[in-house]
Parts: sequence; C-alpha cells; structure tokens
Amino acid sequence: MLKKAEMNQNNRIPLFERYPLLGEKLPWVSLGNWPSPVQKLENIGRSLEYENIWIKRDDKSSDEYGGNKVRKLEFVLADAIKNKNNTIVTYGGLGTNHGLATTIYARQLGIRTILVLHNQPVTDHVQENLLLDSLYGARLVYATNKLDVLLKTVGYQITNKNLYFLPLGGSSPTGGLGFVNAAFELKQQVLSGQVPEPAYIFCPLGTAGTLAGLTLGCRLAEMKTRVIGVRVTEIGLSNEEKVSKLANRIGALLCKYDKSLPLFHFKPTDIEIMHNFFGKGYGFSTPDGLEAMELIRRTENIELEVTYTAKTFAAVVNFIRQYLSDNVPILYWHTYNGVDFTSQIKVNHDYTKLPRSFHWCFEKNLIPYLNHEETKLTGEALQNERV
Repeated sequence: MLKKAEMNQNNRIPLFERYPLLGEKLPWVSLGNWPSPVQKLENIGRSLEYENIWIKRDDKSSDEYGGNKVRKLEFVLADAIKNKNNTIVTYGGLGTNHGLATTIYARQLGIRTILVLHNQPVTDHVQENLLLDSLYGARLVYATNKLDVLLKTVGYQITNKNLYFLPLGGSSPTGGLGFVNAAFELKQQVLSGQVPEPAYIFCPLGTAGTLAGLTLGCRLAEMKTRVIGVRVTEIGLSNEEKVSKLANRIGALLCKYDKSLPLFHFKPTDIEIMHNFFGKGYGFSTPDGLEAMELIRRTENIELEVTYTAKTFAAVVNFIRQYLSDNVPILYWHTYNGVDFTSQIKVNHDYTKLPRSFHWCFEKNLIPYLNHEETKLTGEALQNERV
C-alpha cells in the first residue's frame, strides 16, 4: 500500500499549484493521464452549422479505465489510505461504471472493494461490467431495494472494521475535489490557447459530483463559464438542491485545509440543470440520445453510451439548434471510459463465477462478440439459479 510520501510525489496538479497549502494537507494519488485533451469538433460543427463546439476528452483519462471517475478516485482512494481503510464499500446500478473503476484502481493500491448493486435495465454494457467486476476481484452483493441497501450497509458497519463507505458515483465532498481540480486544469488549457474559455460546459448529472465540482471549480478559477448538468438519474437523486449542497460541502472541505480560499455559498437557483433528456428511466435509451450517438460516431468517430453521455450530447445538440446563434464556445465534457475490455471479456465470460443472485442478468447473452451458446443457461437451470 502506498505511503503518504508516495501518494503526493507528483502533487503539481493545477489545484495544488494555485493553492500550495492544499497540496501539503490533502492526500492525493496519481491515477490518470493529465491533462485530458481538448478538441474542436470540426466535423460535427459543420453538420450543425455551428463552428465553436469543443470536447474535453476524459474518455482518454487513463489506459486502465478512463472516464470521469478517475478524477474522483485520486482523492477518495488517497483518503482511504490515509485513514488506513482496507476495503471500499460503494453502490450503484448493476452496470455501474463507478463501481468498476473503483474496483480496478482500489486493487492497484491493495484495497478490496464491495459493490452493493441494485436493478437497472440489463444491456450488453451491464453484462460486460458485471463480468469485469468479478474479473478484477470485487465482492458483488445484490440489493433488492433501497431498504435492502440500507440494511446491508448497517450490517457492514456493525460487523466490519476499516471499511470506507463511498456514496453512489463517488460523489462525496472528497470525490468532488477531483472536478474542482478539473476546472483549474481547463483554465490552464484556456490560458495556453488550446481552447477558448467556454460560455457553456455540458456534463452528465448522475450523483452530482461532476456538476458540483465543476460549478465550484469554475468559480474559484475565475471563469465566467455556465456549467449545465443534464439529468440522467431520478430527480430525487439529481436536483438543484442536492447539487448546491454538495458544492457547498466541497467548498467547506477546501476551506478547512486552506482558509485563504474564498467560501462561496451556492443556492439551488445557482445550479443549472436540463431535466427533459432523462427519458423513461435510468439506463433506458432515448430517441434523441440514439440520434446523438450516431451523429458523433459518424462525424467524429467518438463513442457514446446510452445511460449518460448520449443523453448529455443530445442536450448539447438541442441547445445549439434551439438557443444558440452567436457562435460562442460550447464545451461537452466527455465522461465515458474509452478503454476497450473486449479481449478480457472474450477470455473471461463465465458468468457462473458471479454470485448466483446475478445469474439472471445473463439469461440472454447481449454481448455481440460472444457466442450465445457459450453463455446461456437453459430456462430450467436459470430457475434453479435464482435467489
């Protein structure tokens, strides 16, 4: 396991450059390839007749597992090490990207992971992530409902020591620091002329950490950018009040370690969210999202997925078509993992190694590059496997 000195051996991240005292006091471990690139979407700009569309490529944030979770885990896992926690307990849907990212990076640092998972529509992505969770050593626990999640959490708290409880999506105040730093990273790219200062940033809004961190970070970095979250989860989880409270908690955490930082107080009315791209539920595709997926794949050869990024980019396209005419810079923050796990899954697709409570997710093989006959259970066997 890393020692604190090793954790902070490369502490020249933009947030710590601006506030050196934070670099001395906040634990942080380097996991990603930073800065993630910025790129002008020339082809899609011509398609939409809007020539100032940019993308922040967090899909290229790591060769191990990319996307937005890496930024949060650099602070979260360092905090767990500091507190001598040997196991992370975290939560998500069956195909949680956050859970898989946590499992992969925690394993690198000698920390075990317990994933408490609840239902979502079963897709090829869900099946792939469950197989990878198992391959990378996560302990998978199926929760039937919110009460079951609570009961399992209380049970772990009572019977185990040295556990680090991480909320959905890694969206704790500590995890949110990753996107405060991301805003300072973007500011450096603006100052170096790689990208104009965005008038708008669009990001997915799931568990609020990305939106809360960027909202606070842009304010601290003195950018005039409006950060807009596109809601992809139930409104009880993703709303203006929750985002503003998390942004305030992140700010309070920063001020705890460096009192020279300005302390902002965000109100729900300060938070900008687009609610009308959610569709019929978490994990369900939408017609606008599928159209956006095809558009960016065809014009820029960039991949989206249906749960988060397709809905967010659909909002970008709609916003440009409906509201923008003055060609101001607009930035889409791409939070999807860009690492291809096809080869690992082709070799390791025996889902019977998962706990039996997850076998029903594989009643029908949805992964296109696997042989259906190799992965299916008969109806009788499935009935016996259900818990």
